[in-house]
Amino acid sequence: MSATSNLKALHNSQSIGSFDVPGAWASTPCPHCGGNQALCVAYVNEGGGGGTRWYRCVTCLKGAVKNDEIVSPSAKPLRTPAGLPPLDLQIWTEVRTCLGSGAYAATVMLCRKLLFHIAVAHDLPAKNDKDRSPTFYEAVEHLQEQGLVTPKMRPWVDRIKDVGNDANHELSPITLELATDVATFTEQLLVLAYELDALMAQQAGHDGP
Repeated sequence: MSATSNLKALHNSQSIGSFDVPGAWASTPCPHCGGNQALCVAYVNEGGGGGTRWYRCVTCLKGAVKNDEIVSPSAKPLRTPAGLPPLDLQIWTEVRTCLGSGAYAATVMLCRKLLFHIAVAHDLPAKNDKDRSPTFYEAVEHLQEQGLVTPKMRPWVDRIKDVGNDANHELSPITLELATDVATFTEQLLVLAYELDALMAQQAGHDGP
């Protein structure tokens, strides 16, 4: 199916005709799949500015609207590492959604929560002998012992700790730059925790006996 094959006009449900006209196709990022080619189904441009354009991605066939220079829904930044367990995948998807929509404090809090989860998934006890959850320091130390946090990554972990505390306990602003830094580190942690093993297993399967 192509991007134009099943489009119909709303007023009469008839198929829309040719899109072989100037401006019908655009190079614009798809917020759903990351594709970069889209069909401009309709547009309105009153009073100058960029106006409003309705796009359909030629790759995934999903829609988006561009008001002036703002695309909705917003594109998800970063990427999804391979091999993520379902719960990690769910939380990481929420992280990317929050970051892309400007919810920077939520981004940082979810990243911090994901760090704890990864530590427990890699054999850190969820509760100690006093029935208390591990501290951030204990989670970081465990990840470092497991080789998932290298000495060069330690400043990044301390950054998550500091920014995460601000996000959880104070109403201090979290900027795009800070949230992106924290999310980028978390992405790298997911790569080391899951993706490398998944890629090795995939390669072993291709090599065969």
